[in-house]
This record gives sequence, structure tokens and C-alpha cells, in this order.
Amino acid sequence: MGTREAIIIGKARVTLNDVNEDNPRWSDERLYGLLDEAQEVFCKDIPLVRNNVVITTVGGQADYRLPEDCVKLLTAKSNGIPLDIISYDEIERDNPSWEDTTSSAFSHVVTNSLSQQIIRPYPLVDNSIQVKCNYQALPVKLGWDVIDKRIVEALTMNGMWDLGLRQYIISQAFLDYGDESSIQRSLTALGLFTKEFNRAEKLARKSFSKRSPTTAYQARVTPQGENYGRRSSRY
Repeated sequence: MGTREAIIIGKARVTLNDVNEDNPRWSDERLYGLLDEAQEVFCKDIPLVRNNVVITTVGGQADYRLPEDCVKLLTAKSNGIPLDIISYDEIERDNPSWEDTTSSAFSHVVTNSLSQQIIRPYPLVDNSIQVKCNYQALPVKLGWDVIDKRIVEALTMNGMWDLGLRQYIISQAFLDYGDESSIQRSLTALGLFTKEFNRAEKLARKSFSKRSPTTAYQARVTPQGENYGRRSSRY
């Protein structure tokens, strides 16, 4: 697929000294697989890909599931009003009776640190309300067409991190050999990747430094439901 992905792989091959097209040391499938892996490593820890979903709540239902690509809920709004995001541990600590609270509107969204895809708008309401969620998402996997020998999808991440993606490919490819020289080259590339990763992480922290603070609350639990609603993306 696209020129951008081919450029990243081509530059990686130059560093790997693997420019013999007739007899490459690493197959395209292997290197594009590492490119896919590099993108996921970035996006699992840093919100470089963000998606939106609108959930329509059902009266009496407590839990809702965000889409499968969700890594972490970032912001939530109801009727244009921001909702504070709070963990189960925090809400339980501040108000042990929170599960018994009901209201006509939401004030918070309770999240589970071990399962970010499950959220609970708080407190429990009897009417139907729309909640707009913005969440950190995993990138679309590149995939590999074994017949045409090419990737199926394009990179999801912004192009400003292509250097980091390339260095990750180089670092992991050199490990395929395992000799001392290759390992040292791998460590050098890994250091460059880590530098880009840390830069992305720092920029992400600045972007979300003004996020709404959490406070105290209450709610009640019924069986988990699924409601995905409308969805869009921005990077």
C-alpha cells in the first residue's frame, strides 16, 4: 500500500544493509509486520490515535462497553457538559455507598483500570441520555495480503513519528540474527526509538494537562450492556 509505508521500510533496509531486491535478508512481510508492531507499541501507551463514540444509555442499566480498539477513556460529555472521570478505587474510597445513588443526570464516568473498555456513567439514571466519549485507541492493523504480498491498510499514526517507527523496525530486525554486532546495532536503534517515544509521551502529557479534575460522587450496578452508537476518529 502507500508510499509512506514503503519509504519507512526502504530507509530501514538501507540501515540494515539489506538493499538487494533479488535476495533480501528480511522479507517484506517480516518488516511490515514490525512496522505494524511499532505503531501498536506507540499507541498502547500514548494517545496518538483518538476516536469518538456516542453512547445512548438505557434506563436502569449501569455498565456500557466502549469499542474493542479502546485503550483508555480520555474525556466524556453529556448534553455538552464535561463529566469527570473517576476510577472504581477512588469512588469507593471517597463514598462507599456510591452504588445506591440515583439522579436525573450524570456527573461522572467511573472506569476500571484493568478493563478500560467498560465504563459506568454515574449516578444511575432512569431516562435515556447520550454520552459522548473520546478515547485513546489502538491503530488499525496493517494486515498482510499473502497473494499480492502487500499490506492491506495504511498507517493510522501521524507521520511526525515515522523516525521512531523506523528505528523500532531496525532494532527488532537486528535481533533476528543474535550475534554480538547485531545486538549492539539493535540497542543503538532501540535508543533512538526510545528518544522518539519519550518525546511523543511528553507532548501527550502537555496536551492533556488541562483535563478536568475528578471529585466525589455515587451509583448502582446492573448487568453490563453494549451500546456503541456513532463513531468517528481524529489523530
